Amino acid sequence: MRTRLIIILSLLVPLSVWANPAILNPQSLIAFWIVAFWALVIESGVSTLAVSLSGVLVLPVFGTLLIANFATFAFGFMPLLGRLPLWLLEPLVVAFDALVMKLVVALPVFQRGDYLGVSWRRALLASALGNTASYFLGVLASQTPWLEHDTGAVGELL
Repeated sequence: MRTRLIIILSLLVPLSVWANPAILNPQSLIAFWIVAFWALVIESGVSTLAVSLSGVLVLPVFGTLLIANFATFAFGFMPLLGRLPLWLLEPLVVAFDALVMKLVVALPVFQRGDYLGVSWRRALLASALGNTASYFLGVLASQTPWLEHDTGAVGELL
């Protein structure tokens, strides 16, 4: 219970951040990585909390998902961001995160004695919730959530 409280409290820390995570320039490079780090913490925390009732060890799963989400962000999302529209890239990232989550929680080292298993539906829901939370953290950290952000949607391509 104490680790869940720590995760929930750490989710509140990014409320004081300000940066634009979508535009990189020398002035915003440090701010970008601060926002990216907290977005990954939020994503991993929400995903871990979503599967925590299935009998997984919360802190080890959180740490592993944090590392996996950083790798996905740095080596998958960022390189593909300019090549694929966001409306196509985000579902791919959600599906990949769900796959990684299923693989992680299937390992006995991440399971408590009362492990019930994590279904594909729960893994996809946890991944979608985590990715949604991290996306909105990025939008809010830009301090302009009322502006229409370029998402690469089908209507914008025409």
